[in-house]
Amino acid sequence: MTTESASDVLNRYYSEYEDDPDFMAEGMAIAIVEDALRIMIGKGLNRSNLATTMGVSKAQVSRLFNAPPNLTLRSIARLAVALGVKPFVCLDGGAVEALEHPEGTQAKTSLVQEAIASLLNSEVDRLPVEPNQHST
Repeated sequence: MTTESASDVLNRYYSEYEDDPDFMAEGMAIAIVEDALRIMIGKGLNRSNLATTMGVSKAQVSRLFNAPPNLTLRSIARLAVALGVKPFVCLDGGAVEALEHPEGTQAKTSLVQEAIASLLNSEVDRLPVEPNQHST
């Protein structure tokens, strides 16, 4: 009779659920709450301070932290504003790479900004110019 280690059992369950949207949502929500708590500790904030900064009741902040899968993009944005940080959403795990290799993050951000600016400029150049209908 073979016995599985606790790690093997956890890995088996994880592999069964890793593509489940509810499991993913729970994991993302937990990560957001952990990040928020880390930032709060770093800034010396408690939930009451956070509620005041967000303009909500302490009960709403408690619900935010106690029922994380119910986080909306709007509640995440409000939390980020109250904490003085910018939220970042990434579907392919690129955020993890940025956290593990922060030295490349600024360069990547600059490249993306340059590419967007270039696209915008080229699109503006292609827009048809209509005569000013209000001129006399």
